[in-house]
Amino acid sequence: MRIFGRSVLGGWLLAVCASVAPAAQHVALQRIDVSRLPDIHVYFTVTDDKGSSVIGLTDREITVVCDGAVQPVADLRSAVEGGEAMAAVLLFDRSGSIRAAIDQSREAAAGFIRRLTENDQVAVVSFDQTITVDLPLTTDKAAAEAAVRAIVPGSNTVLFDAVRAGVAEARKAATKRLALIVLSDGKDTRSRATLAEAAAEAKGEGVAVFTVGLGTAVDAAVLRELAESTGARTFAASDPDDLLALYQTIGEQMKNQYHLTFRPAFGQDEAWHKMEIRVGPPGRSGPAAAADREFIASKGPGVSRATLGGFERRVTERRYLGHAGLGAILGALFGLLLFVLVKLLRPDLRLRAAAVVGLILIGALLGGLVGVVLVSVL
Repeated sequence: MRIFGRSVLGGWLLAVCASVAPAAQHVALQRIDVSRLPDIHVYFTVTDDKGSSVIGLTDREITVVCDGAVQPVADLRSAVEGGEAMAAVLLFDRSGSIRAAIDQSREAAAGFIRRLTENDQVAVVSFDQTITVDLPLTTDKAAAEAAVRAIVPGSNTVLFDAVRAGVAEARKAATKRLALIVLSDGKDTRSRATLAEAAAEAKGEGVAVFTVGLGTAVDAAVLRELAESTGARTFAASDPDDLLALYQTIGEQMKNQYHLTFRPAFGQDEAWHKMEIRVGPPGRSGPAAAADREFIASKGPGVSRATLGGFERRVTERRYLGHAGLGAILGALFGLLLFVLVKLLRPDLRLRAAAVVGLILIGALLGGLVGVVLVSVL
């Protein structure tokens, strides 16, 4: 009886500890906006292990670190509470793999559209071996639902090219809050673009690519790379009936996106910087959740001519060194080949070691010069 009492007490204590223990949090950094320098605007989400949004955080729980130095937070708010609209591009894989779940896919997307605010924009893009912008960005939610319901299955798939097309559509929005929601099995059969190129373009434009893997035979690694590299999350829908809840979760995460503003001391120096967002309440034990990204503190779409010139000089120097090195190796081999040919033609001829080394060095020097000349000409 005493043992039973202890076990019950122990179980009760474990339950209490589990209930008060802080849930794990995850930070995802979607966009760093430097177009309004010297102020830098950061858009990010905080979620728990189940993907639910963590809301109500203040600057006491959120720390901004830039180049190793903590930055004072000038402003922190929920993006939607600040009246900022969102632009979402719904990207549908209409290849044969989606055929069995086309009805559930339409309903899930329609449910997502109905939850958008009046000022939010939405576009519909679908793809198989071709890419179709079924509806450009619009605030007309009824038209968006109609476009979704009109999608029909096709054949092969160009996922990576379609991601780039979706990013191009999102780029047209005036808002800074951009999302691309991809429904696909993650398999690409005919794209010209690579996974790295598609992900880099989305990240560079500040478009969060949420991916939903449909079915049991998905390329989870591809979908994870697209999502996580752009500050979004990937979801799995092994059962088509899960789609509605997953689209609701994605909508919730974007609705509860944070907008943070800080003003660093370096201003518009047009140099690279590394920024990190850390989330952890005061007094909480364990490592804080964090996300980081590099950016250039340059106002507008480009950088100064001086900065660009520096990049170009470094690239050119690497080209010169690479071609000169390759030319030197080929020249040295040519010099060695000449020595072999001479010995074959005149086996009685004796060449000193210094002469052989000199011949190889001359070949290397001439080869290096040819490499440099080729860089200059081409």
